[in-house]
Amino acid sequence: MSDEVTKKKEILIRRNQIISFDSEGVYRNGAKVEESNGAEKNYEERAKAEIQSFCNEFFRQSFKHIVVLAAAGTSLDNGSNKGKTRDGLWEEGKETIEELCKILWTSETEKSTRIVKDKDIEALLSHVLLVEKADEEKAQTLKSLRGKLEKIIRDSCKLNLDVGNAPHNTFLDKITARKASEPRVQLFTTNYDTLFEQAAQRGGYIVIDGFSFSFPRTFSGRYFDYDIVQREQTRIKGEESFVSKVFHLYKMHGSLTWERTEYGMTQQVNSTETPLIVYPASDKYESSYEQPYFEMMSRFQQALRRENTLLIVIGFGFKDKHIQNVILEAVNQNPSFQLVIVNYNGDETINRKELKEYFEGNVVKRNVSIVFDTFKGFTDSLPENKIYSSNGESIQS
Repeated sequence: MSDEVTKKKEILIRRNQIISFDSEGVYRNGAKVEESNGAEKNYEERAKAEIQSFCNEFFRQSFKHIVVLAAAGTSLDNGSNKGKTRDGLWEEGKETIEELCKILWTSETEKSTRIVKDKDIEALLSHVLLVEKADEEKAQTLKSLRGKLEKIIRDSCKLNLDVGNAPHNTFLDKITARKASEPRVQLFTTNYDTLFEQAAQRGGYIVIDGFSFSFPRTFSGRYFDYDIVQREQTRIKGEESFVSKVFHLYKMHGSLTWERTEYGMTQQVNSTETPLIVYPASDKYESSYEQPYFEMMSRFQQALRRENTLLIVIGFGFKDKHIQNVILEAVNQNPSFQLVIVNYNGDETINRKELKEYFEGNVVKRNVSIVFDTFKGFTDSLPENKIYSSNGESIQS
């Protein structure tokens, strides 16, 4: 690949359209877009205008089912109280990590060098668990240090919504602006934090999250099958009158507000020192077959198998194979499925290597669109849907 090609920054990739830019211009499918008289010389802004055009056209289509997968990248867009990246978690737990490494490796090895260089906290915790099972002499010390590191991870996820800067409220407003009788938007997240719950509370949303509507709130998958209707309106109209501002929330890796009771039930609480979450380690794949995580994964798979479904993936690093496999199945097997990936990284261009499974050679698969943007930038680009009033009824004549 030539230097001329590599310096171009790709910010939108679709089957029939690739938008990129560099210091010399904006390109559509490799051909330079001619400048009109008086056009701005800021090529990045001109390229971003192409993303806005894509969003205006694409998201005004009618999708029966809308599914969102929100991951760590959405928590990074929380103003001054942002979540931590993998590198950030490594730095936060550096002292504990150094102690772990001294016990795990008495001398430098190829594996230890790679883990430290990549700041791969998931690989480190996976190796700790492996040694704990194999070496009784080291097990107790490793378990204690692992507990310290896991607490650092938990504490890093205790985030308060930065109301003035976080886009969560605006995102919910835009993505749920549809007729109330249409299927509810399903929001899946791998995040432990409660930013979406906080945004929902501020926005007056009702969240169907798999927990009972009585206290203490206990988990059962059947609650995802419930909905909320206006009883009086339903009687008058003789048909179900669904309440607006309702969405489904599925926390695929658990939550800081979940805990396991002594009777083995999953219960929602305000706070706990022993939250029910899947830590970043190899055993998270095993955990995905346990309840309540198995229910979440089953619902995710069911959601992506339905006709006329749109999945928007934001801030996901595509490292979780069990989640990626479900998405790939939908891309390859569901003819009416559409996938939009919002990809953001420090290279300032779409990461083709990270997303290679969604390409056929150098061409993206037919039902996949990839946008380079932050959660906030993408939310700003989403068009306002003013077709429906606050009660979900059409206000068009």
